[in-house]
Amino acid sequence: MRRLSALVLIALIVMPIQASASTGSLWDDARISDESGMLSGTIGGLSIDLSNTTYAVSTSGILDMPRIVEVYTATWCSNCVKTEQALDDATADLEVTRIHYHRHLYETLDPFGSNSTDSRWVETYGAGSLLSTERSVTSSEGGVIKIPGTERSAPSNVFDGERMYTGISTKSNSLLTDYSTALALGSSHPFATNGSISLEVSASVTLPVNNQSENHTGEIVDYSFQWDISLWSEADFPWEVNSWLMFVEHNAHYPEGSNGKVNYSHVLHEAVNIGDGHEGSIAFAPPEPWDGDDMSVVMVVDWESHGGPNGENSLPAPGVATLLCMLAALVPRRQRDSELLQ
Repeated sequence: MRRLSALVLIALIVMPIQASASTGSLWDDARISDESGMLSGTIGGLSIDLSNTTYAVSTSGILDMPRIVEVYTATWCSNCVKTEQALDDATADLEVTRIHYHRHLYETLDPFGSNSTDSRWVETYGAGSLLSTERSVTSSEGGVIKIPGTERSAPSNVFDGERMYTGISTKSNSLLTDYSTALALGSSHPFATNGSISLEVSASVTLPVNNQSENHTGEIVDYSFQWDISLWSEADFPWEVNSWLMFVEHNAHYPEGSNGKVNYSHVLHEAVNIGDGHEGSIAFAPPEPWDGDDMSVVMVVDWESHGGPNGENSLPAPGVATLLCMLAALVPRRQRDSELLQ
């Protein structure tokens, strides 16, 4: 058994981890494409606190960018509490930007989502979620029946826009191992180490004006957001980007949530697509926070690479820490419980 374990570890060290490994059940693909050889994901995660901010700038090089975890959740989802606790444990000592989408379309029990947040999730991860949540069951006659998946399944977790985990069933021996493995792998983006992203926020405040007829004082704050994306590619192959401004509330108090969480963190209220330009600016009024004054703007960049160097489609060779996580993930997984994708 020890010899077999050693052989497995050696094989992992000398063999690049193919992106197609996701089909081997270590994770599900977050994005689905009909184009052969296409890689895609999400980088960035630059965040600026908007409370009492008149001017701020955030710049990060590729090597310093945080990992990005996008979570699809709901205030009634009890399984979401379990997955978010595992995610808390997995990210405790890491630089991670978390963005929590809340169900909105046809939703009556969750007050936090919006049309733009659900649209962003469905357009980006809907196809992956459909495949990830599709199930096969055996009928009473012994035949196999396929139960269609859903585009918006709570809980779902997406790491770096590449690896998706839905429900509470594990790919390995625990949710913590699943999430730690996904975090250790990091992004497979094709950009050179001298790439960088910059986000700038400026706010102009109109002095209070007394309104005699309504007997109150008003104040207007105009926000302007500017960005600069410099992502030089090491290889001569085509790539595209599509950028977003995400307006995230740090903490929202909602004791009416039926899952008992009470305080909901990293709540995404609006997702604004700022397009494929490498630089630009936009004037936009941020949404009002649910309570308090803890709204931030987070910039993320979706990228697509149409084939890697020499036509390869692989992730970078992992380090020792990644290999340990991957080896743990290869432990035979528990028999899947019937998924309760609330």
